[in-house]
Amino acid sequence: MFSIHVIYDIFTYKVVNYMALGENIKKIRKEKKITQQELAIKMGISRSYLGDLENNRYNPSSKTLEMLAKKLGVSMLYLTTGKKTINDLNEDELKEGFDQVQKNFRKSNDSVNAFVERKLKALSNSELEFTVSQYLANILIFLQNSDTEDIRTLAAFIAQLNKYKESGKDENINQDELLEFIEGEAEFFKNFLKRYYSYNEGD
Repeated sequence: MFSIHVIYDIFTYKVVNYMALGENIKKIRKEKKITQQELAIKMGISRSYLGDLENNRYNPSSKTLEMLAKKLGVSMLYLTTGKKTINDLNEDELKEGFDQVQKNFRKSNDSVNAFVERKLKALSNSELEFTVSQYLANILIFLQNSDTEDIRTLAAFIAQLNKYKESGKDENINQDELLEFIEGEAEFFKNFLKRYYSYNEGD
């Protein structure tokens, strides 16, 4: 599934060396507050072997990488490149991303409100297709019926769609990595829907 030497990073279009993999494993493990011993037990491997992986003494197999990602609760993309999919972001990071959008507007001497007002005015003065009108009407209903967390989460998801829409058209993109990214986004949206509809796993 992955080249033994390099992995393509679809976010920055750089080739990532496997030598960074050990550092990524160690960094994520510490982020999750998991000790080497705890992770080794979860993986069914020795602590010394895990230590060798974290110190880049061995290149793990694809199967080991997949298990590491699963046990650490992160995407393969984040594990192998250090670049997070939206599903890897915690609540604070989602809020930070949302706030960054607002900062970008301010840098361009435009406020979010002014941008929205200008766009809505332009839309109201144009003849919209029926499907576009229906879409906008449903968005307005969603905004009325949703709390701040719902709106922030969906806004972050849509921002991801806008940001990486053209990624797959680059001929150098590794399709396995792109699929991993897509599946991560789909999982994020699935979890959003579970929370939005108050789904309880055990019921």
